[in-house]
Amino acid sequence: MPENRKIKIKDETDKTLYEVKLDAQTENKKMNPVLKAILLILAIPAGFVIGYLLFKYL
Repeated sequence: MPENRKIKIKDETDKTLYEVKLDAQTENKKMNPVLKAILLILAIPAGFVIGYLLFKYL
């Protein structure tokens, strides 16, 4: 079970104490490798199509 961490920050100008909660679950989320590969496979031909259309019509 991940541990939630809290950081206290003190503002010296108005003596306010802020408390920030860091959630360990959302810090290091990685993209699914299968989704990453599918996006890469779709992005390369889409780039060629967009480049071709820009070259042809501009």
